[in-house]
Amino acid sequence: MRTAVLIAAALVLAACDAPLGSNENAPPPADAPVMMGPDYGGDFDAVGTEPFWTLKIRAASMTLARPDHAEVATANPGVRADGDQGVWDGTVGEQRLVLRLTPGDCSDGMSDRHYGYSAEVWIDGETLRGCASKTQDLAAQPRP
Repeated sequence: MRTAVLIAAALVLAACDAPLGSNENAPPPADAPVMMGPDYGGDFDAVGTEPFWTLKIRAASMTLARPDHAEVATANPGVRADGDQGVWDGTVGEQRLVLRLTPGDCSDGMSDRHYGYSAEVWIDGETLRGCASKTQDLAAQPRP
């Protein structure tokens, strides 16, 4: 009888996914590995063609330059994560300037440079598409 009870208890414990007394909604232990998404810290340079544009993210600013348009600059609003994407959402006067980066290989179609992100910029109802990388990663590549 005693053996049967021990076997039954072992089977019940083996069927449990979590240790006894645990709570599925409890936060992970402090020493649990941290799963990190893409690194959106630091400076970024984004570029696009047809139409040509550049957007620079720096610690204090976000600056969009396009031919035949006045340069648009605003304080860096900081990045927020939207899934794996990084989003900067700022305003310049009454204009909204948004940069969305999506991790993945990207080609500007005009050079052999390697970019680690696809980029979309929204300003005044216009969407500009291109590529982006950390400024330091682009500086390590040959100039176009």
